[in-house]
Amino acid sequence: MNKEKENIIKKNGVCEDYLVICDHASNNIPLEYDNLGISKKDLESHRAFDLGASEVAIELSSLLSCSLVMANFSRLLIDPNRGKDDPTLIPKLSEGKIIKGNINISMSEDDIERNKRILQFYLPYHRQIDGFIKKSLDNEKIPKILSIHSFTPIWKGKKRDIDIGILWDKDDRLSKIFLNSLKNIKLGDNKPYSGRLKNDTLYKHATSHGIPHVLIELRQDLLKKGKDKLQWAKKIHNVLKENEKIIKSFSLKKYGSYTFKGEQDV
Repeated sequence: MNKEKENIIKKNGVCEDYLVICDHASNNIPLEYDNLGISKKDLESHRAFDLGASEVAIELSSLLSCSLVMANFSRLLIDPNRGKDDPTLIPKLSEGKIIKGNINISMSEDDIERNKRILQFYLPYHRQIDGFIKKSLDNEKIPKILSIHSFTPIWKGKKRDIDIGILWDKDDRLSKIFLNSLKNIKLGDNKPYSGRLKNDTLYKHATSHGIPHVLIELRQDLLKKGKDKLQWAKKIHNVLKENEKIIKSFSLKKYGSYTFKGEQDV
């Protein structure tokens, strides 16, 4: 099998109104990398991937009958949700732990291993997303992009007091709908992280093209059981269905980004 194809999980859907993506779906690291020198415990933790996110993404894409693209490699190998110029693209540290297999990789464009990982893992993932978007646009559909992530319930010893985070940059069309529609849930508005990350996945594929989008962060302890993951997928699906009319009215519109200033604002 083509190595590039092994590094991506995709599913073709009949509905082109949405595209579900999951950047940190997997903790897979090819055997040749010897787990980058990290322990099995770390490989099965948030350091390596977003626990529960892939299952929610799969359920959501099924409910929407839309296409799905997920990275089938660990973010420790290379993070698809970073720009190629981001120093954390291939992390040397993760939550205070040294990633031994990455320690000698530089940010130089001449670095052989860096370029190998970009070509073998990073670029094929983004090409798949581009391909689904192009197909929808060619069919005169605007594929609203739903990016599924998860976060740890405790960070640096402090409990995170939100259930779901809705992340966005300047284009708040979809994020507003979720923030206004989700009831009896502890919501994070651009928390626990900011949706304003220069050259991340949504910047590349949505912000820079004027495509409506939202990044959804789910707290991992709320995703322990299969029924929990399905329930969250249904909550997200219900918000989209309840607001279907207004969402269908969204056009391609470039709002720009808080990550750039002046003339670089897309």
